[in-house]
Amino acid sequence: MQLKRLEAYGFKSFAERIVVQFDQGITAVVGPNGSGKSNITDAVRWVLGEQNIRMLRGLRSEDIIFAGSAERRALSVAEVVLVFDNTDKKLPIDYDEVVVKRRLYRNGDSEVYLNDSRCRIKDIYQLFADTGIGHDGMSIIGQNRLNDILDSRPEDRRVFFEETAGITKYRTRKQEALRKLRENEGDLVRLNDIMYAHAAELEPLAVQSEKTMQFRALDAERRTYQLTALLQQYDQLTREQEIEEVALRSHRDEEACEMRERMHAEAKKNTIEKDIAAIDCRLHAEEQKSRSLQETLDTLRQEAALIRGRQEQGDQRKADMEQRRQSASAKIEATEQELVQIDALLVCKNTEIEEKKTERAIAREEFERLQGLLSDKEKKIARQESSRASVQRVLARLREEFAVALSSAEQGDENEVRQREEMERRRVLLASAERELADKRCKLAVAEKRAQEISQEGEHLRTAAEVLRRAIEHDDAQLRKSDTELARLQQSLDFQRRMQDSYEGFGRDVQTVLQAKEGWRGGVAGTVADLIRIPERYLTAIDVALGASVRNLVTEDTDTAKAAISYLKRKNGGRVTFLPLTTIAVRQPRAIDLGRYRGVVGWANTLVQADGKFQKVADHLLAQTLVMETLDEALVAAKQEGYRLRIVTLTGELLNPGGSLSGGGRRKQQSTLLNRRAEIDTLLSRLRAHEDTHKEMHAALEQHRLHFKETDERHTEKRAEAERLVQELITERAKCDVLQERIADQTETIHAMECAEEARLAHGVDLAQKRTRLEHHISQCKAHEARFTQEIAQLTEQCEMLRTDGREHEEHLHELDIALAALSTEIETRARHRASREFERAEAEKALKDIVEQSAQLTNGLQKDEVRLSELEGKISRQDATFQEKEHQSAVLKDQRLAHEAESRVLDAAIKSAIARVENIRTKQHDCDKALERIHIRLEDCRATLLSDFGVTPETADADAQDADPHFLKERLQALEHAIQELGSINPNAVEEYAEKKARYEEEEAQIEDLRAAKQDIEQIIQKIDQDMTRTFRDAFHQIQEYFNEIFVRLFGGGIAELRLTDKEDILSSGVEILVTLPDKKRQNLSALSGGERALTVIALLFSFLRYRPSPFSILDEIDAPLDEANVSRFGEFLREFAKNTQFIVVTHRKGTMRAADTMYGVTVEDAGVSKVLSIRMKDYETVQTA
Repeated sequence: MQLKRLEAYGFKSFAERIVVQFDQGITAVVGPNGSGKSNITDAVRWVLGEQNIRMLRGLRSEDIIFAGSAERRALSVAEVVLVFDNTDKKLPIDYDEVVVKRRLYRNGDSEVYLNDSRCRIKDIYQLFADTGIGHDGMSIIGQNRLNDILDSRPEDRRVFFEETAGITKYRTRKQEALRKLRENEGDLVRLNDIMYAHAAELEPLAVQSEKTMQFRALDAERRTYQLTALLQQYDQLTREQEIEEVALRSHRDEEACEMRERMHAEAKKNTIEKDIAAIDCRLHAEEQKSRSLQETLDTLRQEAALIRGRQEQGDQRKADMEQRRQSASAKIEATEQELVQIDALLVCKNTEIEEKKTERAIAREEFERLQGLLSDKEKKIARQESSRASVQRVLARLREEFAVALSSAEQGDENEVRQREEMERRRVLLASAERELADKRCKLAVAEKRAQEISQEGEHLRTAAEVLRRAIEHDDAQLRKSDTELARLQQSLDFQRRMQDSYEGFGRDVQTVLQAKEGWRGGVAGTVADLIRIPERYLTAIDVALGASVRNLVTEDTDTAKAAISYLKRKNGGRVTFLPLTTIAVRQPRAIDLGRYRGVVGWANTLVQADGKFQKVADHLLAQTLVMETLDEALVAAKQEGYRLRIVTLTGELLNPGGSLSGGGRRKQQSTLLNRRAEIDTLLSRLRAHEDTHKEMHAALEQHRLHFKETDERHTEKRAEAERLVQELITERAKCDVLQERIADQTETIHAMECAEEARLAHGVDLAQKRTRLEHHISQCKAHEARFTQEIAQLTEQCEMLRTDGREHEEHLHELDIALAALSTEIETRARHRASREFERAEAEKALKDIVEQSAQLTNGLQKDEVRLSELEGKISRQDATFQEKEHQSAVLKDQRLAHEAESRVLDAAIKSAIARVENIRTKQHDCDKALERIHIRLEDCRATLLSDFGVTPETADADAQDADPHFLKERLQALEHAIQELGSINPNAVEEYAEKKARYEEEEAQIEDLRAAKQDIEQIIQKIDQDMTRTFRDAFHQIQEYFNEIFVRLFGGGIAELRLTDKEDILSSGVEILVTLPDKKRQNLSALSGGERALTVIALLFSFLRYRPSPFSILDEIDAPLDEANVSRFGEFLREFAKNTQFIVVTHRKGTMRAADTMYGVTVEDAGVSKVLSIRMKDYETVQTA
């Protein structure tokens, strides 16, 4: 796999789309500071999933979008595309070419595409994980990244090793498994809570289900009797409807007779009205003609006045035109004289400019000849410089190799003693580790037996604790419900008390009186609603009977009422009705036989209760009101008493004396004013009962908790002991594993040291021969360097002389250019001046011509106006005579119309008399219609009730109804209602809810078993992942450690580099420390190293990663900046060595790194803030230079 291409548009300084092709080998990106080189590195990092904007050298996400410049507007989107060659299928995707595109809009929206398919950043992470170019790897090292790598904590530095070892996918899998484990445990807890709640609900639901089944049986019988009662009522109403229809037909016949007489009188009146209409038409026509004549006269007079005004204006314009003609003629003469002077001056200046151009051409030829000679000399210097640089590079490389060889020889002797001592020390450690391993295995067997015994005891205690925990959770759930109910009752009680104390609902006027602090306030007993108590059954009826009287205020005497009224006036508090106990009178109800009417409940004042003297208030307001059960029964009683009773029904309909009827829906708030005190008492008693039950439940819960605590403490002790033993077992096993690994490592290390000793002896002989050969080559290179330096000095002196001559000729050319520019400017100015004078003369001639033409047109127009004025005066006299004749004809027609109107008024009186008789008949018809409508409404109510409640019509209801006496029906319905009320509150869906909850409870039990099995599977998966990660990381770490030491020695020419785990016992979370010892120095802290030494250390670590696991590509952004020339050359050699397996993209300013590149891209600033990319292949360039 390799990176083939990068495309960017709108990303940072790339305002235009750029395409950068990457080949195998080394690609260098060069350019001046601030040109945008590092933006290429940022673009790759961004597409690979970088989300920390600070890592991309920005503060906000929109900082990576081109922000505009002085000549370019800001862009609204940034887009980068990376194209990868995947023919080796290193990426786990079935494409030979992988295209990753990321796009960011200025509004914050972001898009990521993989082969033109929308995806997530997480998908990109997973795609490149463990490929060496993942998000946490060292394949991309940006500016200032060196210090971050060396100064980071050992735990943070570990991620680079994990990415290289290829265990990122394992860690991702483990995180996913842990997430699923947490979700599994949460689901288990949630399902257990739900099951306990459902178990608590099932028992009461079973009782409710039984009550619901009894209710359904009683309700079915009740509906049958209700259907029979409705059908009997419907038959009675049908008979009443037929009687009313006979009376209605008789009244309609009388109406038809009267209507015929009225139509005869109206026909005669219509004839007269037609005559009047004809006269009106003639009058209208005459008036229109008169208006037309008047308009024509006005138009003619206006036109004559307009012509006279136009004649006066024409004379004035004629005088003005003569003055303008004389002025234009004078201006033409003056302009012609000025044009002659300008032409003479232009001829002189053109001759002078031709002479200057000839002199400038001669000077330019001489200047170009000198520049050609100078260019030849400079090319020779460049060739000599290139040759000398090549010799210097070879000389530097030879000196570097000589220093490395010399250092290696010196280090070889020192290392020989250290290696022998180290080998002996490792043999001693090996024997000690083998003895320690045998002791550990004996202890493991004893600890495993003890752990098994404790585990069995803990399981028994856990089962007992689980039973107690479920009991506690059940009690706790019941206690929470009780707490909720207590809070709700207390809240309702507080709300009702606040409403009572603040007199809410009584209106601002009543509140003003009741909240007054005056002396008379003690004489106000309160509102009617506060002083009477009403049984729940009669609440609606009494509320309707009282109406607005519930807000009346009861006072001790009239003085208190007067004082309160005066107070209301002062406060603008509205109006209030007062009931003084000393003046209100009680009217006794009418003496009627209540036993003769069905549905009578009693007189309203007897159904309410009041304390002592306040009973008089109830009698005053309600003694004249009769309470009955239903509206139909009330209508019958009212009719028989001649509509002289005030009757209210239990459902809230009110029949007033005189026959008016009111009813309909009522708001709940109005009824609460009457029964608010009773509601407070009810809530208080319920609250006390719940508090007693709550205390009993709390005591039971505390008892269970005490037992559970004792059991749980014992279980916790056993579990802690078991966990301690398990932890000890894990620790001992881990120590055994570590000892085994240590024994294997020591054995392998001793063998490697023996092999290294043999190789070192052979290497010493080679170093001596190489040192002699390098000294000879260095002396030859020095001689060539001196010869090239002398030749360059001679050529430089000749170039300086040519540059001096060239500057003198260039100054002369500049003086000629200035003179030519001045003459050209003067000629152009004179030419523009002449053109403007020509334009002025043409404008003056045109103006003179226009004046002559306008004068002729004006004279002709004045003559025509004179002729038109005489014609208009004749027409005006003729039209005026015709207008006077039309006015006389209109007066005659108006007299005829007045006579017809007098006759029409006589006929109107006869028609009104007929209309009065018809209206009387229609009133009788209306009464019949109202009676029929009332009967029809009651019939429709019966029909609608039958249809909505029973699903039948009156015609089809006979089959379902029973043949029963009305009196029996009423008694049976009351008995059924009583039986249903004794059942109490019914949950109509209890049967279905019980079946549904029981099925759900059984289903949740099965789900819990599934979740427990899944939990065990996930725990096994996590254990397997930990084992794989430990093995993989340990193998990779040991190998990288060897490569790091080897490459460090090659880069520094000696020294020791070591990687060490901070916690060898816990490989999965251990940090990584970097320990280095430079040649001829003691071991130093990384922060004490110089900039170059720190850079070489990171480079050694990078190449050790690449040797263990070659990355498809690596991007290095100015990583060589702190290095000197010798180390830059070494860095370039390593790049060439590792480029066989890794594609390198290097941002650099160093020539040594550029020499190692196969392809070079140049980044420059084309406009302010806009980067441009140029490319060249170094092999092609070298071929051209050689040719």
